[in-house]
Amino acid sequence: MLHRITRFALALIAAISVATASASDSALDSLVSQLADMSTFEADFIQSSRAQNGDILQQMQGKLSVAKPGKMRWETQDPYAQLVVSDGALLWIYDMDLEQVTIRNMDNRIQETPALLLSGNSEEIDANFVVSREGSDEASVYQLVPKDPSQLFQSLEFHYSKQILAKMMIYDAAGQVTEIIFSAQRANQRIDGGAFIFDVPEGVDVIDGRSAL
Repeated sequence: MLHRITRFALALIAAISVATASASDSALDSLVSQLADMSTFEADFIQSSRAQNGDILQQMQGKLSVAKPGKMRWETQDPYAQLVVSDGALLWIYDMDLEQVTIRNMDNRIQETPALLLSGNSEEIDANFVVSREGSDEASVYQLVPKDPSQLFQSLEFHYSKQILAKMMIYDAAGQVTEIIFSAQRANQRIDGGAFIFDVPEGVDVIDGRSAL
C-alpha cells in the first residue's frame, strides 16, 4: 500500500488526466469538464490528517507540479521530507530520511491508489463512483463515493473556488480525514520538463519494484 502522501500525489496526476466529457449539466460531466480544462497545475500545499475526534495526527507542507499526461513532482518538507516524481511511465518515491528510493511502474489499480480511477474517462468514473455536486460556479464541491464498498476510503472531494482547485479531502473507513489546502495555484502554465525527471543520488539505496513488461 502506498504512503498516504503518495496516494494524494497520484490523485493529482489523475485529476488532470481525465478525458473531456460531452456537454451536460450532470455532476459527473461538470467535474470532468473542470479537470479536462487543466493541462498543468502547480501549487504550494498544506496537508493535515485528523483522527475521528478531530485531533491532528500529522501536518506537513510542500510543493507540487503536475502535467499531462501523468507527470508529477510532489515534494514535502521536514519533518516528513519526501519527494515523489513521475515521468508518466515510472514513479520514484524518495525518502530522504531513510536515504532510500523506490522505483515502480505507474499503477492504476484501485487497490493501490483508489483515487487513480479518476485517470479514466467519464464512463470509467461513472462506473466506479457516485458523483455529486454542491454549490455554484463560484464555489463548488464534488464528492465521489466508491460504488465498491470494500475500498479503503469512503469518499473523495474536490473543492473549487472560482474554477480553481482549492482543496482536496479524503475520508477513510476508519474515520480519519486528510485535507490538502492549495495556495499560489498556477494552472496551464509551462513547466520545465526537468521537474519530472529523477536522478538517483549517489549512495542512496534503491528498491526496484518495476514489474516485467
